[in-house]
Amino acid sequence: MKNKYAAYLENALKRLEKWLPRPADEMLQDYLEGSASNDWNIEEDMNGFVYCLFSWPETDSQRIVLLVYDEKMRIIGDLSAVSCSVNSLLYSGQLYDDLSEESDWMYLEHYTLCAAMFDGLPYPPCQLKQRRRYNGQALLYSNAYVTRAFRRRGIFTFMMNMTGEFALRNESGNTLLYSVISLDPDVAVNGPDALSEPYHYSFEKDEPVCMLNCE
Repeated sequence: MKNKYAAYLENALKRLEKWLPRPADEMLQDYLEGSASNDWNIEEDMNGFVYCLFSWPETDSQRIVLLVYDEKMRIIGDLSAVSCSVNSLLYSGQLYDDLSEESDWMYLEHYTLCAAMFDGLPYPPCQLKQRRRYNGQALLYSNAYVTRAFRRRGIFTFMMNMTGEFALRNESGNTLLYSVISLDPDVAVNGPDALSEPYHYSFEKDEPVCMLNCE
């Protein structure tokens, strides 16, 4: 099954190469034949859309990227997320710094997840000297987008479910998955909706979109 869809993985890596930690060809070889063979997955839904997901290690976490292709191999959806253990979420100072520097969205997601689920701990808990150990995994979505023309076909739900299952792929038994996603405006990075100019937040323009997304 995986080899059947290897062309999608190669396409995704080539498209995103400038954001990858290593050259696309090296990563492709590791995914297909080497040490990262458990770090990618490709599935097809009942509509024939292909979901290409892959990940790579970062400090005390892993970065997950998912691209969705239609029958013409056009990207119609994309998602990225950071997955880590709950202990890393709470106690890794480097992860806290990395998420804070990545974007305001990711800093707020880290704060929201810690404050909502572990409200007995001061923030940020990485400064604590006495640390209680926790079980479970954390999943922070940095973006998730479906091209407007392809919405209401279950693509968003499929992406979220697939990513959650992937984050738990190495777990056994009963495991808690804590996840959070920001209610950000629609900002297309790939596909026909993508814009060439950089995105700048505007309250007047973006907040109505946030409220629509909330509904």
